[in-house]
Amino acid sequence: MSVLSARRAGASLIVIVAFAMLAASATAALDLTPPTKPGNLRVTAKTLTSVSMAWNASTDNSGNFSYRVRLWGDPTVVTLPKTQTSYTWTGLRPGVQYYFWVEAVDESGNKSTSDLLVVETVRDTTAPSPPGNLDVGTVTASQVSLSWDASTDDSGIVDLYQVSVSPFAGNVVVTGPTSATVVGLAPSTTYTFTVRARDAGWNFSQPSNAVTASTGASTDTTPPTAPADLRIGRSHSCEIIVRWTQSTDDQDPQAAIRYRLVDNGIPDPNFSFVIGTDRWPSYGFEGTNTWVLHAVDSAGNVSAPSNSVTRELSGDDCQ
Repeated sequence: MSVLSARRAGASLIVIVAFAMLAASATAALDLTPPTKPGNLRVTAKTLTSVSMAWNASTDNSGNFSYRVRLWGDPTVVTLPKTQTSYTWTGLRPGVQYYFWVEAVDESGNKSTSDLLVVETVRDTTAPSPPGNLDVGTVTASQVSLSWDASTDDSGIVDLYQVSVSPFAGNVVVTGPTSATVVGLAPSTTYTFTVRARDAGWNFSQPSNAVTASTGASTDTTPPTAPADLRIGRSHSCEIIVRWTQSTDDQDPQAAIRYRLVDNGIPDPNFSFVIGTDRWPSYGFEGTNTWVLHAVDSAGNVSAPSNSVTRELSGDDCQ
């Protein structure tokens, strides 16, 4: 064999050995084995707003993996080191059922998943404290503004405040965190107001102190513009979907204008005092229905009727 042939043979051998080493390295680097499943996912404690859980440790052939704690319906992903096998999920609501699971994920993306953990947080049976220092602010011929001190609750969650008005006359309450404006009141009338707090467990507090306010004489005699483009869509069981273009008023914002639907000359009881919207479900009657819509401002001025819409609802529509 010539020297040149020997050199070529040696070079070929080196190339073959190099490719063999690369293939072996790639095979070794390709990890297709997931960690073992996080076992015995269990509750270790729970409160009104939190769930503490633990699980048995996973193992992995690579030795490098982490845990991910997940909650159904929540995009949050909590990543934990492999040395941590417990976690407390906070910010939950009392008396609600939640679904948790834990994933073990190695550096190659292989994943194993625990069984689903179903747990209900502690039910809230304690009512919030009553709102304090209810006070009257601005009073007009048709509106009364109120403010109060915030309630406290053992869950830390006060969902809403409910304003009671006496005498009640279909009033609308526009609320802020600890304030409210009651609109649609009658002029030259004395009203009594109280406020209650509701927590996340739907427990209502005792009422606040009561305050009274007398509305002034009305100076607003201009009704809103008539609602436009009334449209009636059908659904089922005589249900209808009412759509329209909202009215405007010289004093009230659109969010405070109320709407009344009249069906065959009769006010629709399911559609009284609908506020600041342009779509609402209601019901018709089997047979011929002719609807018109009126807008009512906070002083009680009623607009001209909208365009009328006539629809036939058959027996099949109202089943």
